Amino acid sequence: MSRSTQFSTPIHQQVLENTPGPPKDGTVKGPVSFLNPTRATFDLPPPAEAAAPAETPDKDAYRVEWRARDNRKGRHILVVPPTHPSNEPPRVTSSGHAIARGVWRMITVWAWWDVSWWIAVLFTWGSAIFVISSFFYWLPLAAPSTEFHNESLVAGGIMAFIGATLFTVGGVLLIVEASNENQTGCFGWAVEHLFVADDNEGPEAEKQAPEVCPQPNQCKHHHHRGLHHGVHLQHPEAGRKWEWAPTCHELTSHYLHEIGFLGSFIMAIGAVVFYVSGIMALPGIYNKISTPVLWGTYWLAYLVGGILFTVSSFLYVLETQKKWWLPAPKVLGWWIGVFNTIGSVGWVLSASFGYCSPSWCAYQSNLSTLWASFAFLFGSLLLWYEALDKYPVYRAKA
Repeated sequence: MSRSTQFSTPIHQQVLENTPGPPKDGTVKGPVSFLNPTRATFDLPPPAEAAAPAETPDKDAYRVEWRARDNRKGRHILVVPPTHPSNEPPRVTSSGHAIARGVWRMITVWAWWDVSWWIAVLFTWGSAIFVISSFFYWLPLAAPSTEFHNESLVAGGIMAFIGATLFTVGGVLLIVEASNENQTGCFGWAVEHLFVADDNEGPEAEKQAPEVCPQPNQCKHHHHRGLHHGVHLQHPEAGRKWEWAPTCHELTSHYLHEIGFLGSFIMAIGAVVFYVSGIMALPGIYNKISTPVLWGTYWLAYLVGGILFTVSSFLYVLETQKKWWLPAPKVLGWWIGVFNTIGSVGWVLSASFGYCSPSWCAYQSNLSTLWASFAFLFGSLLLWYEALDKYPVYRAKA
């Protein structure tokens, strides 16, 4: 049996001890056989006073899904049966109503206690600043008449430094996020009984009706509970001790076999390396050193950072897929990884063009930085949306 089809680490055993029951047969999966599984599905048990779950047809069962990425982000996945009405709560995440609420949360909720939210915000603002910086570099080449004095050197360089600073902080926080993932099995949903009117028995008659509801007060993630504008989010009053990094035992037995942690670790290293290019872009540094030194410092850090970003983003894409070769376009995290991969490849191209001298190389280098920064910006906005959507709902296949 491959490592990806079983919960084999001590941390996984802690998760299993707090699950609603054993995982459904064949649902413990991962895209890479020698790494940890990335998903598993469990039946959502009815209330204690309810009938045995076996009396409920399997096709009508509500289930919860453990996913490595969503667990790291403090998200709780509910899978509703195909017969679940579209206009009744809990609404499927892909519905227009759910998307509108998610966008509204991005505008109205300041989740300062959530490390996942901070990562998304830092990457979003960093990407936006890189977009502006890229225009300062590219526009004078595309439309020379628009150039003002020292536009690329001063405006572009300073903005690039600020953007690189935000990226570096966000990259380091990825390690903090991974180290504080929930390790005790927290699924966040429960079936409750509600008393509703029974139309068949008259207006005064009532009957019990099951309803699936989120349970933020029972959440054991470091994100924990909070209520803002009717939306359940995390809160600093967490039950699990905060950790800045995993222990050596956790690192060797679990995290070094986690696709998501490896992606976060590589991204953090890439952000630190990339920061060298951000520092070198400052006026007074970039224009004071020779071309060979630029090649060995600014462009090299830019290139290595972009390559590490590419590897990390690919691992994030891989983490969301059931098989390494099977795309997962219905998963939000997959799109985040895809747009980050596009942006990373663009930065690698930009750095590569920096090693040639013809004028078209500078044009293509700056243009690559521009479209790559837009890709990072879009991916970061999706990351922001994901960080605030703690209770996503998916519909099972018919």
